[in-house]
Amino acid sequence: MENESVPNLLAENLIELGLDPDTHISNKTFIIPGSDRFLNTKFVVALLTDSIYFLASDSFGTKAGASSTYTGLYSSIDLPIEAECNILKKDWIDTILYFKKRKTGIKYIDEKLTIISSAWVPSKELTLESVNLFLELNTKGNPYNLVIQNDYLTKISSLNGKKIIGVETNQWIYQKEDLKCLIDLGSELINNIKKASA
Repeated sequence: MENESVPNLLAENLIELGLDPDTHISNKTFIIPGSDRFLNTKFVVALLTDSIYFLASDSFGTKAGASSTYTGLYSSIDLPIEAECNILKKDWIDTILYFKKRKTGIKYIDEKLTIISSAWVPSKELTLESVNLFLELNTKGNPYNLVIQNDYLTKISSLNGKKIIGVETNQWIYQKEDLKCLIDLGSELINNIKKASA
C-alpha cells in the first residue's frame, strides 16, 4: 500500500463499526546485500468475538515471493490434523488452474464450489446454509476463498499453532460497506462451519 493513510482509514471504519483495531506499520531495511534488503509491512487486526479475528495485511519486499496482500476473518477450529483445504466459488478456469480438486459427492456443493485438498473433503462441514453464505459473500464485489489449514497465521498470537478456518480475499478491504459485509456474512459462515464440524 503506497498510501500511509489507508491503514488509518481502515482502523477508523472498524472503530465506527464498534471494533477496537490494533494497527502495525513496519518499514525495515536490512544490512545485507542482494534483492531482499527491504521489507514494508502493514496490518490491522481486531477481535470480533471471543473466537473470531479480523486481519488485513499488506507486505512488500524486494525479494520474489515476499509480497502479499489479504483481508479476512479467522478462527481456530477443532478438526483432525489431516483436515486441510482451500475452497473457492466454482469457475470454468478452475479445471486448468488447480490440481488436487476434490468432490464431496453432494450435488449442491460440487456444482457451486471448487475444493482443493490433498485428501480430506469437508462434506460434513459444508451445509446448504454455509454454501449459500459463501456464495452470497462472493457476489459483493471481492473474490473470497475459504481456507482450513494447520498453523496458518503468525500475526495473531492466540491462533499460533492451531488449525485455522478463514474467509479471505487477496485484496486490502477498507471501505465500511465492504467491511460490514465481510464481518456479517463471514462471521456467520465461520460459525456455521464450526457448528457443523462439532
